[in-house]
Amino acid sequence: MVELPPLREIARYDYFDAEEISDDMMEFSSGYFFNGSRQGPKAEIIELSVVTWVMDFQENLFIQFCRYSGSKYPWKEKITEQMKIFMRDIDISEGFIRRRLVDFEIGRDEYFEREKFEKKFLELRSRMKSVR
Repeated sequence: MVELPPLREIARYDYFDAEEISDDMMEFSSGYFFNGSRQGPKAEIIELSVVTWVMDFQENLFIQFCRYSGSKYPWKEKITEQMKIFMRDIDISEGFIRRRLVDFEIGRDEYFEREKFEKKFLELRSRMKSVR
């Protein structure tokens, strides 16, 4: 049996209105969406694009866009891992991250074909204070 390469990050882009979240004790919203494709018919190798975002109570928007390539099997875990690492990067405490991710489920409803994915990303970016 051929061993598949792990699903590895090949690019990352961070877009932040501030260096870190204002106050994780205050309410914040978060979400994600993704796009992916097999690298050939019936291929076990995929390319996955994931956008995760957080908006704090002061409407600072934090966006992370990552691309991955490798085995298709851990794609759901990779999205959850990206959200967890991203929240740490913007200084959300471990307790809030655990609580937020306890019911975090990756669903097909957040999958978008490439054109719609790119449009959704650009719409999200346009909501940033730094580009208004």
